Amino acid sequence: MPSTRLTELGSDPASLAAMWSALAPEPGGRTPTIRAVMIASLDGSTTVDGRSGGLGTPTDQFLFHAMRARADLVIVGAATALTEGYGPAQPHEAWRAYRGTPPPPVVLLARTLSDQLVEHCAGHGDALAVAVTPDVDRDRIAEAERRGVRVHVLDPGPYGAAVRALATRLGAEEVDFEGGPRLLARLLAEDAVDELVLSLAPEVIVGAHGDPLVRTEDGATARVPLRVSDAFTGPDGGLYTRWVVDRDGR
Repeated sequence: MPSTRLTELGSDPASLAAMWSALAPEPGGRTPTIRAVMIASLDGSTTVDGRSGGLGTPTDQFLFHAMRARADLVIVGAATALTEGYGPAQPHEAWRAYRGTPPPPVVLLARTLSDQLVEHCAGHGDALAVAVTPDVDRDRIAEAERRGVRVHVLDPGPYGAAVRALATRLGAEEVDFEGGPRLLARLLAEDAVDELVLSLAPEVIVGAHGDPLVRTEDGATARVPLRVSDAFTGPDGGLYTRWVVDRDGR
């Protein structure tokens, strides 16, 4: 079976150019193109201590900011945004020359306008807005807007179609969806996602919450770093990887 060594991308100019090009949408695809962004450890954990940001590597961060630099709009679930401490998008210096325009607005998808959410977004206007379903109380929306929160009301009907319609109204051609996993599942099921960029964090999260692949007797959490040695694909289209324990990275 053929094996392909991975191309290693860093922060040098050639790597940045290759990464930018690799993220271009498929020709002939839908507009807007909604690109979902995910990160998981090798055992499938999507968070460490409740945050996905704890899994990122420096290369993952370059990739994350590259996708934001390409995007006309960033959308994320409100619960994820509050947990991760989302603010307005800030351009990474490595990608400023590639973008050449102001950073994209960030829209938080929410089922309700909680006090915490309103306080988090107050005063940011379009830079950090909220999109709610049509059944949210109009007085509550008006109160949030008086506090400086930009509130978009989604169209009635299927949620995925409503999210796509909002992106179209906002003039977006490339959209980054940045989580969380339950919302991603819903958008995928409703055919609202066009691309998925999955980063695999080079570690196993031993004893993580939920149902981890590897457990410790006392339930404690341990992070075991690994590094990729080989990756290959086959006629079935799957991606197969070989990892080794990175004892220097402990």
